[in-house]
Amino acid sequence: MRKKLALLLAMTLLFGAAGCGKDDTAEEAPHEIQTEFELEECGLSYTIPDAWVETENTNLIPISFVDASGEIYAKVQYNYAPDENMADLNDTNSTVPVEELMTPIVEFLVVKAENLETETVKKELALFNNVEEIGVEGNFHFYFMTDYASGIDHFSDDAQETFRELEKHLPELKESIEISMPDEQAVLDATEENGKYLNFITNTLEGDPITTTVFYDYDMTVVNFWASYCEEEGINELDTLETFYKDLQKKYPNVNFIQVVIDTPGEKAEKTVADAYKKAGVTFTGIMPDQNLASWIMNNLNGLPTTIFVDSKGIPAELKIEGMQDASYYMETTETMLQTVGKAE
Repeated sequence: MRKKLALLLAMTLLFGAAGCGKDDTAEEAPHEIQTEFELEECGLSYTIPDAWVETENTNLIPISFVDASGEIYAKVQYNYAPDENMADLNDTNSTVPVEELMTPIVEFLVVKAENLETETVKKELALFNNVEEIGVEGNFHFYFMTDYASGIDHFSDDAQETFRELEKHLPELKESIEISMPDEQAVLDATEENGKYLNFITNTLEGDPITTTVFYDYDMTVVNFWASYCEEEGINELDTLETFYKDLQKKYPNVNFIQVVIDTPGEKAEKTVADAYKKAGVTFTGIMPDQNLASWIMNNLNGLPTTIFVDSKGIPAELKIEGMQDASYYMETTETMLQTVGKAE
């Protein structure tokens, strides 16, 4: 989680679009800060207080999601981080816990009526001492949450003073909020479209950040799904896959190979895999699944090992290789797949 969040922060601009709705300021001057947000999919619109933009030593990091099928329909959270913490937040090698580097100053929560009593929602509401229901649209309940329960004692005195100054303008933010019926169909449509792609923002087994963009530089990527418990059960073809990968590099440098180890992260699993990789002399990239990738695995794989073929846009082909094969079989199938997209030599 440490490096995954750092990667997210590196990709997020100050007051950037929060993850649902449209950013209508994409073509504005690079130094102009967006303060007005209309998030139709969430049913929220609001304006960031001018004082938040003008106050020194202020970085507000938006983290959010919208999920039509989730117990929490939508969440938009603004986290405060003082200037002195930003280097660690963006340093993938930093060992400082994220919760010591930034703290939520406010969170908007949207929950369907039928999910109000779920443990997930109760735990989210319990994160804040001040929880106000600001309205209901249809079966959607909207909450405005402040005063993070864990406090800000971990911040320096100057950072605490700035945080308290920002809190003074929360009533202004609350006053600006307008709610409407969330555009749930747009969320469902986007989910269906995204389901065509293999999307992830995660880490390699070595802890380096890696995202879906790994597909963009190749005509095709062969993706193998495996688990550490396969090693313990004798289901191990790492030697074969390493041979296949080296042959790919020589014959088809426009084709990449990566392996997803589905039961990582986890100390035991990571150690088992590290030992197995070392024994087999593995040089290809192994990655850990994030939530998006884990969901795709649950919905699309019947067992392990399984190997798929992904194009340069991140779209998996229908063909899957299930079970262990020899290196020549993987190469022959890869060549067949390349021919179908007109990329074979």
